[in-house]
This record gives sequence, C-alpha cells and structure tokens, in this order.
Amino acid sequence: MTELVVTLLFLFLKTGEKFATQEAAGPTVAEFTKYAGRQVGGVAFEPQVMNDPIKAVEWCGARQPAVGIVTPGFFLTYAKALGMEPLLETHRQGVGTERFVLVAKKDASENLEDWTGRTIVTSLAAEERYVRGVILQNRLGDELRLKQTGDNEGAVFDLVEGAADAGDAVLLEEAAWKLFAEDAELGGKLKVIYRSDELLAELVVVFRPQAEKLNVERFKAALKAMKDSPDGQPVLRSIRVVEFVDVNQDRLEKARALFQGK
Repeated sequence: MTELVVTLLFLFLKTGEKFATQEAAGPTVAEFTKYAGRQVGGVAFEPQVMNDPIKAVEWCGARQPAVGIVTPGFFLTYAKALGMEPLLETHRQGVGTERFVLVAKKDASENLEDWTGRTIVTSLAAEERYVRGVILQNRLGDELRLKQTGDNEGAVFDLVEGAADAGDAVLLEEAAWKLFAEDAELGGKLKVIYRSDELLAELVVVFRPQAEKLNVERFKAALKAMKDSPDGQPVLRSIRVVEFVDVNQDRLEKARALFQGK
C-alpha cells in the first residue's frame, strides 16, 4: 500500500538578504526540506524562500504554510496574526552568540544621545520596530531613521568613503563586523559605537492551525537529530546551520518585553 503523503508549505524568511530568493536559494533549501520530510514520514514540504517580511505576510495569508524558519523580528511582529509558535532556534555557522553592532567612522561620537535624527543603514529596515526596540533598545531616540540595504559590505565601504548616499552608521551582525575589523583597509577607519545584548537566533516556527497536519514533536526531533547524522550534517552545512537547539526562553521573553516597550 502506498503511503499517504501530505504536502505542507514551508516558509524561509531572511529579511533583507539579497540572495534569500526562490531563484537563488530555492534549490538548496529544497534539499533541506526534502530531507526533513523523509525523517518525519508521510510529509512532503514545499519551500518558499523570501526576503521581504511584508510580502511574506501576504504569502502566508494566501497560501497558509504549516512551518517556517523566520527572523525573530518577523516572529515578534506577526506571531499572533499568523498563529506562529516557536519550536527551535538555529545555531548558524560561524556565529557564536547572536549580536548586532553599530559601526561608524573612527571620529564619530560614542555618546548615543548625539545620534538623534541620524540615518542607520541596515538589512533589517523592514523590521523597524524590532531594530529600534530590541536590538537598539530605543537608545538612539525616536527620530532615528533606518535605511534599507541588501549589501552590508557596500554600505560599509560607502560609509568609509563618504559616499553621498551613505548613512551615518551601519548596523550589522557582529560576526560580519569581525571580518571588516580584520580588514587592513577598513579596520582602522571604523569603530563600534553600540553592541547589542545577546539576541534570539532565527526561529523554527509552526503555524496554527495548519501545523495540525504535522507530527510536530517528530518534526522537532528530526531537526535536532540532524547534527549527529552523517546524512544530516551536510544538509545542515548547505544552509549554513550547525544545529537546531531548544529556544532560549529567557532571551525570548526579554525580546518580547522590549518589543512591547516594557
């Protein structure tokens, strides 16, 4: 007897990442979802890769995914509206602790009160409330302006060179900053003026009620087991993940409180 297979949609959202598109990343992500579906059994995941949270919300409303891997900002913004529940966190390759840093020219003021009304370039401009409240903890004032970029390297070079459309600072992941800091040309011309607290990593989520068609506990166990599987390890590496781990509840609650302005 042929096993009945249920097809469930799987959202991959990496806000602001220029290569996080169905065309560029879809084939790689499909290998991951194919592996996950085999481990769960009776499920075929159909992935959709996106980098725009607004379009992702519209897609979710129209297509009703059951699971996803999304940014913490997307989760905090739309958890209630989309019925999202956090399942796991990702531990990404090359990233010890998830933090963001605000990088400015060497002669920039380190007094955050001087940054009122300045322009910050970031790939997360579309998640403004998360950037302001959780990453920056509202320390740069209400008049702070966010400018979108899909190219952090280009934004940093523009900052150093004083390009006409450069921002006053660039907000980027600390792991990415370490590469710039070690660069002989750039490192001596820049400095960190703000370093965030430890942050949530990208989250594996389920969407209710669509996830009722999935054995969620088996799915969770399958993802956690990938790091110890000879077959699962290369699949993880292909999506630049070391392992999936339990959600850090303390960081989640802190992020939720900051996001809500508490």
